[in-house]
Amino acid sequence: MKSKIAVVALAAASLVLGLLAGAPAANAADKPLIGLTFDDGPSPERTAFVLDTLKAKGVKATFFLQGSHVQQYPDLVRRIKDEGHTIGNHSYDHANFPELTQANQKQEIDSTNAAIKAVTGTTPTLMRFPFGNSTPYTLDYLRSIGMSGGIQWHWEVGEPGDYECPGAAAVQKYVLDEVAPGAIILLHDANDVLSCPASQWDYLAGTIDAIRARGYDFGVVAPSPTANALNEGSYGVVVKP
Repeated sequence: MKSKIAVVALAAASLVLGLLAGAPAANAADKPLIGLTFDDGPSPERTAFVLDTLKAKGVKATFFLQGSHVQQYPDLVRRIKDEGHTIGNHSYDHANFPELTQANQKQEIDSTNAAIKAVTGTTPTLMRFPFGNSTPYTLDYLRSIGMSGGIQWHWEVGEPGDYECPGAAAVQKYVLDEVAPGAIILLHDANDVLSCPASQWDYLAGTIDAIRARGYDFGVVAPSPTANALNEGSYGVVVKP
């Protein structure tokens, strides 16, 4: 009887040691994260394509949605949420905030939050300003309602972005040249990019593969209490989905 107990105890101890030994290996396997973000959508011309590609590649991303487009295309917004992506506020009609009155700045934020909540049931916690242009008033207002505002992006090399229609190869080069641990990458799925040749969209699948080949994985943007120097001082960080 004693020998049987000893065998069971030894087996249990071996299992525990095995699990403990495996834990560091799992942590060591964690990869640096990249955050793909898509602005201006949704649009029927491009958002479904982006979602199809992300789903096929097993990637979660962050979509900064324009309020007017949310109201026009609620089914696409629901799909973004249902497929596990993060949704942020990108104003109601892509206005340049420094040119607006404070009342209109507030309205741009509130109306977009309301539109997103009406479709998804959830109010976003992230805000990205059109053109990256915030104001002291809006930053204070966002803090007062519990939002993390001014989510910028990693923009060190400064090559043409997708909205400038440089073509698939150039968009892929832009993204890969901006890749760094924790980098937030700026991309679009509506507005200016709709005038780009359809062939430009070929960049996405190959770029995802190329980023993974460099040893990275993909995450989503989450609020951060501290400014992120890598991403132009954004109060946001890339985290696992």
